Amino acid sequence: MTAIAQPSNIGGAIRRAAQSHPDRDALIAADIRLSYDKLWQVCRVFAVRMNDAGIGRSTRVHLLSRDAIVSVAVMAATSLLGARFEIFSGAAQPSGNDDVILYSPDQVAPKVGRSILISPEWSPRFSQVGEEVEQGFAGYGAASDPWWTLYTSGTTGTPKALLLTHQMAFDRSIAVRSDFQGAKTRFTSLFPCNTRPFFVRAMAALVNGATIVDTFESRFMAQEGVNLVAGAHKQVQDWAAANPDQTRFSTLQVSGAKVTADIAAKYLERFDIVEDVYGSGETNKSFVTRYTATKNGIDCVGVPQDSTVEIVDDDGGLCGVGEIGTVRISNGYMTDGYVDAPDATAKSFRDGWFYPGDLARWTTDGALDILGRVDHVLNLGGAKVDPLEIEAALTEGAGVRKAAVFADPASAPASRIVALLELFPGHDADRTIRDATDHCRSKLGPVRTPESVLVVPEIPVTLDGTPMRRDCAKLFKSLFPKPSLNEKDKTC
Repeated sequence: MTAIAQPSNIGGAIRRAAQSHPDRDALIAADIRLSYDKLWQVCRVFAVRMNDAGIGRSTRVHLLSRDAIVSVAVMAATSLLGARFEIFSGAAQPSGNDDVILYSPDQVAPKVGRSILISPEWSPRFSQVGEEVEQGFAGYGAASDPWWTLYTSGTTGTPKALLLTHQMAFDRSIAVRSDFQGAKTRFTSLFPCNTRPFFVRAMAALVNGATIVDTFESRFMAQEGVNLVAGAHKQVQDWAAANPDQTRFSTLQVSGAKVTADIAAKYLERFDIVEDVYGSGETNKSFVTRYTATKNGIDCVGVPQDSTVEIVDDDGGLCGVGEIGTVRISNGYMTDGYVDAPDATAKSFRDGWFYPGDLARWTTDGALDILGRVDHVLNLGGAKVDPLEIEAALTEGAGVRKAAVFADPASAPASRIVALLELFPGHDADRTIRDATDHCRSKLGPVRTPESVLVVPEIPVTLDGTPMRRDCAKLFKSLFPKPSLNEKDKTC
């Protein structure tokens, strides 16, 4: 069976979409509009070029590009050829004989490994491919063959590698078809096209026949009828700051950090629905907390997805509403573990469940209230302190773009909490620190208010916007190397 006939082949799915609705918009940018038929022409030319370069089932393709069309085409072409796919990053150095780096003209040629430039000649304008050629695309040997190597965010240490099979990737796309409802959905990703969150959503959009609108400009989004936007908090905030026209859109999906009612209220000024998406590379999208604005305030409700999500106590018993416990997740397309990391696998994957290491509780509205990481929750004199809760309170202050809260690296064992703040332009550091900490103190009390706060140009975060607390602690220590005083501090 060739790739185009394989039911779980992502490239084959795009070809079937091109046959079913050839003239429907697949990918739109400011300077180009590709129908599904035209996108398929790009994908199959890429597959031919890659095949001519010797790329096949034994090859690991590392993609280096910030071009959305190139990114989608390479992703599809690897599945058509049965090759392995990976985003080029510092997490792994492609140095083996089976490693090939494909890079687009917008990138600098990498200095490691074998690399191939994706030149303009890869365009269908210069390469005509007959239908008989696509019949020769080998595809995968089995749907259970590994296809996509992706990496965890690294917020809890060194990034760990995960392997998605062709079947897992396809099933994950089908599982979110309620988000990508064919011609009804026109989608913009605020995630850069060289990140896992972009590829996950782009793959799902195309498998389900939706349209990707590749832009950061709200007016172009409105012109093209965008009704679904996805991004991390920082990306959403940057987008809102760059597009102050107050154009409204239907749905915003935010991931990477907790959405509080106050944050949701800000986002609801631009969107009808705000969804706090809970998921990971290990499991895909697992749960949604949905916010809407009503006459009586902000409504919040939990929306289960195609996963079983439970909160359990230390003995494995189910927690009731309001009881704090550990989250565990199960579905039919979660990964089996981490590559070459048996200890991490044994810790997080047990008896058919994935334990992401989050503390949470169920609310009376059925929402999943994430309280923090098991290994991030601090115990200060017997009081458990949740960094996420404090960060949310700090970012409610005027002028605060992002906050990171952690134990003072100068105190061992942990006896004080400190914070880094990243501000919006034009805000005074002294006043912003004072206002943010006063608000935090009034909302959470003195124990949960950072004793020292530094303002930095940029807080270290992962690609999905989650603070990298270890790096934050190192940065704090470098800026404040001496034992902290019991007063608020600042730097620029």
